Order: sequence, then C-alpha cells, then structure tokens
Amino acid sequence: MKPAIIVLLLTSVLFLASPFSRAFAQIGQPQPAQPQPAQPPMGQPQPQPNQPQSTQPPSGQPQSLTLSLSEAVSMAIRSSLGMVEGQAAIDAAKGHYDEIASYAKPQLAGDASYTRIDPVVSLPFNGQTFYTQPNNNYNGWLTLQQELWAFGRYTTTEHVAESGIKSAEDNLDQYRAQAAYQTTQVYYNILSTNESLHVEQDQLKVLRENLGVTQEREKQGTATSLDPLTVRVHISSIESQIADLNATRIKQAAMLRRLIGVAPGTPIDVTRPSAGPSLPEQLDSLVGIASRQRPEVVLAKDAENTARLQIDAAKASNDPLLSTNITGGVKDGYLPDLTKPTLNWAGNVTFHVPILDGGRTRAQVDQAEADYRAAQARTEDAIMGIRSDVEQSLADLQSSRSRLSLTDVQIEQAQQAYDIALTRYQNGAATNLDLLTAQEDLAQVKLEQAQLTYQFELSQYNLNRAVGTPMW
Repeated sequence: MKPAIIVLLLTSVLFLASPFSRAFAQIGQPQPAQPQPAQPPMGQPQPQPNQPQSTQPPSGQPQSLTLSLSEAVSMAIRSSLGMVEGQAAIDAAKGHYDEIASYAKPQLAGDASYTRIDPVVSLPFNGQTFYTQPNNNYNGWLTLQQELWAFGRYTTTEHVAESGIKSAEDNLDQYRAQAAYQTTQVYYNILSTNESLHVEQDQLKVLRENLGVTQEREKQGTATSLDPLTVRVHISSIESQIADLNATRIKQAAMLRRLIGVAPGTPIDVTRPSAGPSLPEQLDSLVGIASRQRPEVVLAKDAENTARLQIDAAKASNDPLLSTNITGGVKDGYLPDLTKPTLNWAGNVTFHVPILDGGRTRAQVDQAEADYRAAQARTEDAIMGIRSDVEQSLADLQSSRSRLSLTDVQIEQAQQAYDIALTRYQNGAATNLDLLTAQEDLAQVKLEQAQLTYQFELSQYNLNRAVGTPMW
C-alpha cells in the first residue's frame, strides 16, 4: 500500500511542476495586451521610410549619400541609442504595471510533504491495538488564493503604474526631439560651410585671373613686381581659409555620419531644405504653444500627475482586504484506514482590517504630498525655462532677418565699388591694391549674406525647437 501512496504523491508533484499545471492555472485569467505600433491620425498618409539618394562610386570607394533634412532626421532617430534606451524604459514600465495587476489575479500553488512520527499514540481495544495516526504521513495539495475586494488598494497602485508608462512614452518623444534638432544643427552647419567654400573658391578664381593680368602688365612694364607679389599673398590667404573650411567640412560630415548611423568615410552631401514651419511671433502665443508641446514640460506634468496618484495610493495602503483561500489535495491519516490516501479540501474567507499601524500610513502620505509639491515646483521651473528659450530664439530670428535684409544693399554697393575700381585699374588710375581691396570687400559681403541666409533659416528651426514643434 505504501508504494502506491508514494507513486501517487510523486505523480502529484510532477504534475504541479509541469507546463500543464501552469497552463491550467492560467485558464480564465486575462492575458496582457500586446503593444501595437502607433498609427497616424485618420486622414494622414501612412509613414514611409525615407530613401536617401545614393551615387554609385568607383570600385573600392564607399557609396556616397545625398540627403534631405527630413531623410537625415529620420535616419538619426532610427540610429539613436537614446531611442533604444527610451523603448527599454517603456517595456520596463509596462512590466511594472503587469506586476502590480497580477496581485489582484488568482494565485495557484502546489505543495507536497512527508512526515514520520514514531511512536504514535495507540489504544488497546477488544484485544486489538488502535492507532490514532499512522507513522508515515503523506500529503499533497493545491492552494488557490483570490483577492475578492481590495477597497481600491490595488486600483490606486495600478494608476501610478499607468502614469509611469505614459511618462516613459513621453520621454521617448524627448529622445526623438534631441536627435532631430542635433541633426538639424549639424545639417545647417554643413550647408553654411559649403556656401562659404563656394564663395572663397569664386574669389580664388578671380584672384588667379588677376594674377595673370598683373604678370602680363609686369612684362609690359606697366606694373611693378610688387603687384604680382601682392596678389600671391592674397591667394595664399584664401587658400589657407579654404583649407580650414575643408577641415571643418570633414568634421561636420563625420558628426553627421555618427548621428545618422552610416559607415565612417562615407561621402555625404546635403540639399537645401524648405523653410521651417511658420509660427506667430508674439511671445505669449509662442510660450502657450511651448507649454503644451515641449517634452520637458510634458514630462514635468507627467511627474506631477504621478506624484498626485502616489498620494492616493499611500492613503489606500491601509484599506481593508477581503480574500478567499481554497485548498484541496490527497493525504492519509483518516479513520478508519489511517494509511489510505483520501481526497480532502478546505476553504475560508478572510476579512482583514488594519487597526493600528504605528503611523506608517500617515508618514507615507506626508512623504507623497511633499513629493507632489516638489513636482509642482519642477513644472513651474520648466515653464519658466522654456519661456526664456522662446524669448531668446525669437530675438535671434528677428535679428537674423534684420541683418539679412541689409545685405542686398551692401552687395550692390560693394559690386559698384569693385566695378569702379576695376575700370580705374584698367585705365591706370588705380593701383592693384585698390582693386584687391574692392574685390575682398565684395567677397566678404557675399560670404556674410550666405552665412546670414542659413543662420536665418536655422533660427526658424531653433524657434520651432523652442516651442516643441515635432520635426520627425
């Protein structure tokens, strides 16, 4: 008989440890929802991956890329390690929510035990010996626990966990914004450097033509050897500036490659983007937009909401709890056959009411309320910070526009001065130095206009960054 009992108990233990028992325990339990990819609002086109233009290079050289700003931003967001970190934070927040929600779900556990008792109480009766319990006691049982009513204790904690998920999702938007605006800054730096190189190379071409003229005039005896020497000095200076600009361009390209995640050494070119989204230039309107859109403010408000929910959770931690417990299994020791395995079960309902906790709940509420006041202060500080950012970005935009509007007149005047100097030089009424000075003034004004043009366009994007306009 005893071997049969041992086999029965071992079978129960193996069942409890098997996948079938876990599958059985999950029957009737709600399954966690699988995260779905975000869909664009109704009426908007489905996003498509940007495909940058590529140029087939000669054999053995890396393939070159020509990128628009939107393509560069999309690639930067996909390549950002911050996005990986942000997505991991969302997964962790969802896991924490599932953990909190599991406390209110049924809990099923299995146990088995063996107890040897020797000696056992025995009584003589009608010439026989009556034993009150067996020497070998076997027991195997399943226990099902279920919280019936938690009086809001678990609900408030779930709300805190849900707020944590929203904070993690909003934080992901901040990572997107950082990648987008870093890429935009580098992109415009490359555009400005390209235009500066173009202006300097045009000036170098003119200087070399001027050098040929001065050398010819020197041969004819109408100029001294100082004139070609002066031109060579200016050529050397321009070539030095071009070398510096080329080095800057290489560094900027390396930074852009790192941001968008392409192989080192890949040639990259950029195209001029369209103007940034237009915004009103009233400070109060811009601050109102920024207060709704800036990731820093959104995150601060998320933290404030989480702190408020923590107060409710702290207050509910001392609420009553109604639960039930059902246990069923197989054990021996029942009369009249003490060694026969017998099915048995027991059930109970428990109502737990905390009465005195030594002030723990009050202390937890005080801590949560202090955290809430701190979160409110951080939100206010974030709003003040973005107001300063918006004010500075707006001032930069207006200053760039004003300075850019003056360059057309400056170029016209510099062009007229150069034409006059060239005519006078050709007629022998001006020196070569006068011509070079006029030429440098014209080139400098053109370079300033190119730089101010890109500075103005970048200031538009910086203002959009200050108000939190999505750039992806």
